[in-house]
Amino acid sequence: MRALCFTVDLDRDSNIQMPERIQAGSLDRGAGTAPRFSSSEYGLEILSKLLDEMGVKATFFAEGRTLETIRNAGCLSGHEVGVHGYDHEDFTLIEDEEERVEILSRSIAAVKDVTGQDPCCFRAPFMNTDEELKAILPGLGIRYDSSDYADVGRTMIPKTENGLYRIPVPKGIDRNGKKILAYLWPMHESKREPRDYLELSSCVEEGIFVIATHSWHIVESRSAGLMSSERIEQNVENVRKVIESVIDSGFSPLTIPDAVSRAG
Repeated sequence: MRALCFTVDLDRDSNIQMPERIQAGSLDRGAGTAPRFSSSEYGLEILSKLLDEMGVKATFFAEGRTLETIRNAGCLSGHEVGVHGYDHEDFTLIEDEEERVEILSRSIAAVKDVTGQDPCCFRAPFMNTDEELKAILPGLGIRYDSSDYADVGRTMIPKTENGLYRIPVPKGIDRNGKKILAYLWPMHESKREPRDYLELSSCVEEGIFVIATHSWHIVESRSAGLMSSERIEQNVENVRKVIESVIDSGFSPLTIPDAVSRAG
């Protein structure tokens, strides 16, 4: 079994860590670092349309406040929706377990209220996590965690510990000897090509290959701001190429729960 899990972080635009705060802000585009959501909303519309056209069911990791702010959460219908914090918090800065549980519970409630789904998947904001956080998740109904990176290998079978399946984002070394993650942000910033991700996936002969991106990054470059319509079209075409090429190489597109179920 070779499964492609296409995953999307649905969170505030160009999120950034803020000094002495656990909540994230947005990159200053001239109006301060208060959270923005318009690019995430627009990117969700474009990306969900592409996925629906391709018949690909994705796993979205949704930030609670983003879900409650955007007007097109209906685009998530048919896809798996998991949890990504409430205010894109860096949980490693929170020492109190009760505070962690409170934030996670609020995040879960937001997903339930907006989408009607009982979320069972989690990805930590900034991919910042620890074992204490993971130990909390099963008690809140979370069974699948994708908050880590792991070296890509021939076999990528998810591991389970204390009731929590761990489905990492792969990392490896490309043909030029440079580090590559299965996050698409370098491609969105014109620093990588679709074939780079196909080559990374080719290392996996069995198991789950996770690709990750952000909805806002479909329409907004971190380095250059809002994209032109031409640049957005090229960005969407690149995402299409990545997904199609990986599927054509023998991977089945599945949500994380479905992929884990088939992996046994």
